[in-house]
Amino acid sequence: MAEMTQQEYEQNKKDVYKTTGILAVVTVVEVLGSIVYENMVEDLRWPLMVFVTLASVIKAYWIMAIFMHVGHEKRGFILTILFPFVFLVWAIIAFSADGAAWLEMRNALNGILF
Repeated sequence: MAEMTQQEYEQNKKDVYKTTGILAVVTVVEVLGSIVYENMVEDLRWPLMVFVTLASVIKAYWIMAIFMHVGHEKRGFILTILFPFVFLVWAIIAFSADGAAWLEMRNALNGILF
């Protein structure tokens, strides 16, 4: 196992502090957005939801790249980790849309039958 030089250590330490700062700022913005979400105009809710979703994906990337040291790995290994994550996000979106369609259809049928 190769030893880390003092310069590499300092750079890694700097990266960890930078990442922690970025994650903290993005999290604070997300929390503030969530607090004001209920009182927002309907037109402004969609951009907030998109921002929170993108911010969560970016936070996941930073956590994996810096704290889990995946950013320094080979491309094939990164894709091995990335593919299941993308599939999971796609599955959540697909099942949420399907569930919303079923709920809408059920509510429409209840209105007709009762």
